[in-house]
Amino acid sequence: MRVVVDQDLCGTTGQCALTLPGTFRQREPDGVAEVCVATVPEALHAAVRLAASQCPVAAIRVIESDARDDERSADPPAFSGGGRAACRE
Repeated sequence: MRVVVDQDLCGTTGQCALTLPGTFRQREPDGVAEVCVATVPEALHAAVRLAASQCPVAAIRVIESDARDDERSADPPAFSGGGRAACRE
C-alpha cells in the first residue's frame, strides 16, 4: 500500500499528522500535509485507511498495491525536507 496527499487540496487541518505522525507530517511553514513513507507497513493499513476517510477535504488517497509495486516505489514526490527522521520527531 502507498498513500499520497493532494497538496493543492490539503486544508492544513493536521488531522492526519495527529493520527499517524510516523506516516504524515505538516510541513513548515504552511502546514500542508506530507507523506513520510514510501510504502505503508501492513500493520498500519487500517489506520491509514481511517486517516484517509477522516480527512475533511478528502486530500488523502490510498493506493492498494501488490508486492511488485512495493518493490518499485520510492519516496513520494510530496516528500521534502529533513529526511524520514523528520516525521518521527
